[in-house]
Amino acid sequence: MKISSRTKKIIKILIENDDYIVTDQIAEQLEVSTRTILRELKKVEKWLQKNNVLLDKKKGTGIRLNCSSKEKRRINEILEFQSVDKHYSPDERKMIILAELLKDQRPNKLYAFTRICNVSEATISNDLDEIENWVEDYQLKLIRKPGLGVYLKGRERDIRKASINLLYQNFNLEEILLLLQDKYSEKEQSLRKTLSKNRLLNLIGLDTINLLDDYIKELEKNMNYRLADDSYAALMVHLAIALKRIKDGDQIIIDQKLLENIRSNDEFLIARNLVNSIAAAFNVEIPEAEVAYVTMHLMGSKGRGGIYNDEISMTEDYHLVYITRKMIEEAEIELGIYLEDDEELLIGLVRHLEPTINRIKLNLDIRNPLLEEIKEKYSKLFEVSKKCAAILAKEEGIEVPESEAAYIAMHLGSAVERKSKPQQKFRAAVACTSGIGASRLLASRLNKEFKNIEVTFLISTLDFNNQEIEELNLDLIISTVAIPESKIPVIVVNPLLNEKQQQEINDFLLNHPAKKRNRSEKITLKEKLEMINNYNQGILEVLNNFQLKNDYHYVDNNKLIKDAGQMLAASELRRKEIEKDLSLREEKGSTILKHNQIMLLHCQSRAVKELYFSVIRPKNSFQVSAENGEMTKIKIVILMAAPLKGSTQGREVLSEISHLLIENRNFIDAVNRGSREDIYYDLAEHFDYFLQQKSTVK
Repeated sequence: MKISSRTKKIIKILIENDDYIVTDQIAEQLEVSTRTILRELKKVEKWLQKNNVLLDKKKGTGIRLNCSSKEKRRINEILEFQSVDKHYSPDERKMIILAELLKDQRPNKLYAFTRICNVSEATISNDLDEIENWVEDYQLKLIRKPGLGVYLKGRERDIRKASINLLYQNFNLEEILLLLQDKYSEKEQSLRKTLSKNRLLNLIGLDTINLLDDYIKELEKNMNYRLADDSYAALMVHLAIALKRIKDGDQIIIDQKLLENIRSNDEFLIARNLVNSIAAAFNVEIPEAEVAYVTMHLMGSKGRGGIYNDEISMTEDYHLVYITRKMIEEAEIELGIYLEDDEELLIGLVRHLEPTINRIKLNLDIRNPLLEEIKEKYSKLFEVSKKCAAILAKEEGIEVPESEAAYIAMHLGSAVERKSKPQQKFRAAVACTSGIGASRLLASRLNKEFKNIEVTFLISTLDFNNQEIEELNLDLIISTVAIPESKIPVIVVNPLLNEKQQQEINDFLLNHPAKKRNRSEKITLKEKLEMINNYNQGILEVLNNFQLKNDYHYVDNNKLIKDAGQMLAASELRRKEIEKDLSLREEKGSTILKHNQIMLLHCQSRAVKELYFSVIRPKNSFQVSAENGEMTKIKIVILMAAPLKGSTQGREVLSEISHLLIENRNFIDAVNRGSREDIYYDLAEHFDYFLQQKSTVK
């Protein structure tokens, strides 16, 4: 016969105790009421009698097994093979109750929960006491009315936030992604068959997932970039919960002022198209507030990219670059390691910070599943990262959570590990579902720990394609999640790479030869010379086309753009084209180097055939509106332009000027007060050093 898991646990406790034990002690160990234990003892006694053991019950003293140690060992062996009916732990019970309360705000009878969880009303009542504390964190109130039942009261957005967090507390990102993709193996199907977790999954309505996935893929095409795994999961979960609740008649509202601000973002149009498509497909009316919340998710989302092929424009991202460099400088002081030359760290942090700042300002959660592990294993690095996070907090006027400090620690950890790059022989890709920071950390740890591994790509498990992977000519894939369909060997590891997993990788490297490489994979002398020639050409164009305009009479931005067009082109047709391109760039928001009181006026244009750099000094300072709406004083205007289809190296030359304008005090002083010769000389001197650095590329 089957027995309950609780009956089995009670018998185990009795086996382990030679003396009498009172029911209160057993109840405390199992985190249930004494009444539940008393009810279970009948089943315990019946099972023991069937196996020829008596339960010794002594009033006022307790209970014990009336048998020898040898008999206890026999009973224990039988118990190991005993079939068990599932009983829920306290945490599982609370998850079940919360899932039911969040799914439907109508009253639930206590009796219904006692039947589901197979415990007494007193136990359910105790669970509700703890649930009451949990929901208070989400500004929700647990209402308990005798005769009516229990239910949650609160705003729709708080109900949804609690639902999403409950989901993330009980499923890790890997499980969520597998659920969303319906890729569970037979072994993993047990997750969906578990009653407690199935009730939790009822919050998102898995029947809608496949259709939603098609719409998100279409959204990615419209945005021209792919969502990172965690951003994909967050958007999918949000949409699934929203759609289910809209079908049930629950609608969210949003502050009108916030809605107006969100409407002005480019992502709003993309979100509206997505929501309209979903509304038509599911035959529901979806209010504009839902579009706003989807927009917020898109503004706070991360893109998926490679390790070495990311580029940033020092002009476009000047403010983030400024903050990032200050953070890196702080990390250098605290860690005693030179990091300023690590372009990968700069790019990684700039790319990471933009959506992070949006998430914090929009009051969206930042989750980091590795937070506790990082705090424990990398405590010094985490403390340094908190100081870097404080710089971000001060510059942006926001509160930065510990979860974000842990992400910064991942990026810094990657940079520290890169300082001792090993000889590379095996070609590997990293597949990771914990975000770009985790991927970079894992890649850097691999490069440090294994002198014969070269991590060349970051890949996603979301759209794994064997044909595309084979073209990468890999020896192995090191992943944080199983990839059963891969034809390339896969080793599954934790992003922080423990000793056992390192040994597993070592065993693979010892027993598998690396593929022979085609010499064409390395940069050829011809390619290197072409790159250097592009840098030379770009520098010559900047120096030859450099202009200084003193005592400029500023009227407004429209007049400034018109005058800039005249500085860059002689023909009317080309001037109009340049004015149009400068205006389009300005519509996205003026680029202001606030600390140096510099305005950057820049664009890429078909009408421009070479690189241009000009310094415009207004006769009187003027004020313009920055991205945050604040008025900022401007003393210098920098004009830069590049051909629309110019070389990457040419754009990098202009980005280097932006770099100087952010942090090179001598160059900034020359731009503010120096003669044309002073600026030209400083520029030429720096480009001489810049070209030397680029000429040593391997």
